[in-house]
Amino acid sequence: MLSNSNISKVFRGDFLKLWTGQLISNFGDNFFYMGLMAIILFRMRLDAGYLGLLMVMMAIPTLIFGPIAGTYVDRWNRKHTMMMADILRGLIVLSLIFYAQLWYIYASIFMLATVSRFFYPAQSAIIPDIVEKDILLSANSFSQTTYMLSAILGPAIGAALVGIFGIDSVFLFDGLSFFISAFFIFLMRYSGAIKGMKDRKKSERNLWKETADGIRFSMKNPVVRTIMIFVFVLVLFFGGFDPLFMIFIRDILNMGLFNLGILMSMQGISSLLASLVIGIVGAAFSKKNMVLGASLTIGSTASVLVLFPYPFVAFQAMAFFGIGTVFFSTPLTTLLQEAVPDTIRGRVFGTFGAIMQIASLSSMAVESIAADLFGVREVMFTVGFSVVVFSAAFFSKKKNREMFT
Repeated sequence: MLSNSNISKVFRGDFLKLWTGQLISNFGDNFFYMGLMAIILFRMRLDAGYLGLLMVMMAIPTLIFGPIAGTYVDRWNRKHTMMMADILRGLIVLSLIFYAQLWYIYASIFMLATVSRFFYPAQSAIIPDIVEKDILLSANSFSQTTYMLSAILGPAIGAALVGIFGIDSVFLFDGLSFFISAFFIFLMRYSGAIKGMKDRKKSERNLWKETADGIRFSMKNPVVRTIMIFVFVLVLFFGGFDPLFMIFIRDILNMGLFNLGILMSMQGISSLLASLVIGIVGAAFSKKNMVLGASLTIGSTASVLVLFPYPFVAFQAMAFFGIGTVFFSTPLTTLLQEAVPDTIRGRVFGTFGAIMQIASLSSMAVESIAADLFGVREVMFTVGFSVVVFSAAFFSKKKNREMFT
């Protein structure tokens, strides 16, 4: 169990600055997302294909730039990388205030996702450098709250802001939030030196060789390889779920933008509570049990929602999705951080992200076509059922269970 003194160890120094900046930035991201949904789902009333294309624009940069970005993260000062990424993302979002045509929205989302490919591996790689190992799980859990706290109020407030002040208001807030995040990162005292690389000369190694090193390590390390295989298959099932879910909310449950914001806030509340539970008593849980329980929860919840398509069921389902997501991602992130040396951590996280996006893009393509042929509800139920079956089968093998301890 995490004591009060350990909580104070987490929330101090550089981690506190990083956490604060990300909390503000993620509020802006939630506002921004509701602005996009207002345009695509409700103003233009586009179908799942257009929404899927938006998510493809988010996913492709991870596939293309993920491993290379991770290599640069391991070469560059991680603090400076995050600062520059936030500044660029702020400028891109602010540009949407002046030009929000559909094609430019897609282009902006692509650019945002590309810059984010440098930010997120740097963030994942820097956390083990600024907190002590015995509180790493707790730090990762509390880091989740940078999204969860904003997700509680962000969607509902964002939808209200769109209704009162217009879509430009949420674009303005999100753009400014990136600059605020960059300022808090600037305040960090982290030197930027990567452990074990003090004497390394960057010019002595080829960029592509370094990228290949990250890929090889990911494939040879048994823990990393097992996690990648498990998550890859799950994303093949669930990667295309979000566009279908949005159409399900709009067309089957007949819920508007504000109700969509409330649903997302419900997910945020449950995610926050789950993050706090892991942060305070996470050491008492087996990582294997957390991951297995989370995947079973997510899969079964998706199937139940389809069988009982009512708004009150949707609110409960969003709560379970929130809990499941946190109990799934936090232990997996911690396992990867513990298994990967600092000198290659950025490349491994970049490779991991690229492989997951291959699965996600494949899933979106197949499930959007399947939804047109067989219906949204049928595809959603099949996805949920498949996740449950695969997760149970995967962890029935002792060799797999041993990798998640």
